[in-house]
Amino acid sequence: MKQLGDKLVNSPVCDSDACYESEFTTQDGIIKTWLCMTSGYTSNTTMTLDSESLKQTLELTAEMIKDLRLDLVPPGGGEKLAWFPTAITMPEKGMIFPEPNKNTQVKKEFKKDKKTGLMEVVSSEEKSDWGWTVVKAIPIPEDEQHKYPDPRTPGINYKHKMDMKNLKRFDKMCFMDAAEELGMFDPNLVENAN
Repeated sequence: MKQLGDKLVNSPVCDSDACYESEFTTQDGIIKTWLCMTSGYTSNTTMTLDSESLKQTLELTAEMIKDLRLDLVPPGGGEKLAWFPTAITMPEKGMIFPEPNKNTQVKKEFKKDKKTGLMEVVSSEEKSDWGWTVVKAIPIPEDEQHKYPDPRTPGINYKHKMDMKNLKRFDKMCFMDAAEELGMFDPNLVENAN
């Protein structure tokens, strides 16, 4: 995979001009991805409403995130794509994830369009609201790391754990604030990525 470029575009979710668009070339062709830094919604060109990628995503995604799905035309136009709130885990920094505020219940009903065969939202009921939760990673003392084995890598233990006692919450339209709280804009991360 080779990155072709990136830029800021207007978000189809909230119309902010802080939607990060990246373009990659893969063995299957060019793929564009989007992450709206205001709403935290994300999508890519493989997420068409009748795609195998969307079917797989729906099988592996938490119910709340599936319930918050939006079907929108991407920046620049084209076929509608499924957009979902993102969830980010940085093992040494922490996590950002959508979480319902107390007493929240989101319900959407879908119906298959007879002409196109695509699933469409026919009704949506939101009884409360949701927002972003940030949980920071904290170091595990070396003498306790044996209690936290990495199940994917036998013989290796985690060096950080998530501090669930000191989480911070942000409004659903404040994803950038949540990302900043996590340290996603740390200049050292950019330097280390190059």
